[in-house]
Amino acid sequence: MRMRQRPTSMAAVTLAALIVGVLATFGPGPAAAQDGGPLSVDTPASEAPSAWTGETRNVPDDYPTIQSAVDAADPGDLILIQSGVYKEAVAVTTPGLTLRGVDRNEVILDGEFTRPNGVFVTADGVAVENMTARSYTVNGFFWDGVVGYRGSYLTAVDAWVYGIYAFDSVDGLFEHSYASGSWDAGFYVGQCNPCNAVVTDVVAEFNGLGYSGTNSSTNMFIVNSEWRHNVAGIVPNTLDSELLPPAENVVVAGNYIHHNGETERAPNRAAEWSAYGNGVVLAGVRDTVVRNNLMVNNRSGGVQVVSMIDATLWPSGGNEVRDNVIMGSGRADLLMGGPAEQGSCFAGNDASSSVPGTLELLHNCDGINLPMWYGLATSSDPLGRIAQAHHGQNPQLEHGDAPKPELRFDQLPGGLDAEVVPAVDVFNSLNFDPAALVTPELPDGMEIDSRRATIFGVVLGAGFWPVLFGALMWWVPALVWIIGGFWALIKMWLGSGRESMGTGARAFWTLLVVAIPVLGVLAFALLGNRGWGVGRRLGTVAGGIVVWLAATVGALLVGGVF
Repeated sequence: MRMRQRPTSMAAVTLAALIVGVLATFGPGPAAAQDGGPLSVDTPASEAPSAWTGETRNVPDDYPTIQSAVDAADPGDLILIQSGVYKEAVAVTTPGLTLRGVDRNEVILDGEFTRPNGVFVTADGVAVENMTARSYTVNGFFWDGVVGYRGSYLTAVDAWVYGIYAFDSVDGLFEHSYASGSWDAGFYVGQCNPCNAVVTDVVAEFNGLGYSGTNSSTNMFIVNSEWRHNVAGIVPNTLDSELLPPAENVVVAGNYIHHNGETERAPNRAAEWSAYGNGVVLAGVRDTVVRNNLMVNNRSGGVQVVSMIDATLWPSGGNEVRDNVIMGSGRADLLMGGPAEQGSCFAGNDASSSVPGTLELLHNCDGINLPMWYGLATSSDPLGRIAQAHHGQNPQLEHGDAPKPELRFDQLPGGLDAEVVPAVDVFNSLNFDPAALVTPELPDGMEIDSRRATIFGVVLGAGFWPVLFGALMWWVPALVWIIGGFWALIKMWLGSGRESMGTGARAFWTLLVVAIPVLGVLAFALLGNRGWGVGRRLGTVAGGIVVWLAATVGALLVGGVF
């Protein structure tokens, strides 16, 4: 997440909604994200030439540094970099260049923990291939405000904010690449609509988030990749700190997402920690498809759908979560928060648990999709995680302390003889067919974790703050509905209240108490309970709400959420 302000979570939204006593309105049904058939789109005009000039600038044979070769190049040239360690930060302002290392593992840009970006591109159509960036204070490889970009066979290690990053850029591809050691995200695509971008065949591990995409929308595909050992795996999200909200029309498909939440090896901050242990989080995201992913042993959940509150409340809605294989989740395989979620649906998932427990029955993409059945335990957990981070209870790593990759990575096919292609009309050149994406196979011998101890979706071993907010935001309302509901039904049908109430009135209040969690019970206690005087009714209902609000607001303030 690319933060300018500290966000809270859907739990804060829940509090706001309950304070004013208003249920959010609910939007249209299942997702409308493009998810079938080869795609072809119109892309903005690029200033880059569409073909290589035939000119090669050799580093260090002809130019002592990468930057000197870039500065001397004409649009469309190839910058060919020999093996070595290059202690520099490269800025590219010439369109259509291709920067290529002769050996991905031996061409190393070294930030020495002092330089900001390994390669910083502000020109259209620049491709960067077959090299490594390590130990930069901000980003490894960064495209900003461009039309056309490609990062292929790249390795980014210990870039402190983002490993491989495109911002305010369209028509792009990240492929066959690896990123680790970033406290925000290994891969990031943000502030674009339509993005016309694909992230494919990448590996992200030991990051705060494997992938983050703030306000990245339309023809945005995160596919066929592996996301492991991060605080959380894939997190499309909406924030007011960037332009073009909300994030919408994203496809997350064909990924292997596993063992996220192993936080002792992944740096993070509060925003990343709020997504702790989930494979995929849709945070204030709309009309997005999550399908055909394999999610295994994520410490919290497989797919979590929640709203995002920043300067604006951004409810999630219209999302489809279908045909995923999910197992070994700590809390639940599928989770949906509330009460502001708007029409997201779940179908065909091979999953054994959900919050709420009837998620696929009552929010089905092909059948019933009720607007009011949600899990406040899902909404409360991110709030508790933010409070944990505020109190320093999220494990921290210093820059450079994340584990280092132990393998040598695959090279650009063809090496020196590979075709030189500027990053022009990238998306259309892929002939990309989302319908061809399939679910990965479970690796042989994979042990499946047991579910963690939970009560009503709240993990008992999650720590003080998540349990506290789970109690305030979920256990207390649940108990009001369950205990208060039994009290109301007994009073209506068996107690003294039945004497002052006709059969029609009892049927009406029964439906309200059963069908509308919490609010139905409170309405009966205030308006339908003829056995008590007006003062007692007002005192009981208003007093209980005041006590609950005081405890909740106090926890929010002490927790440092506001």
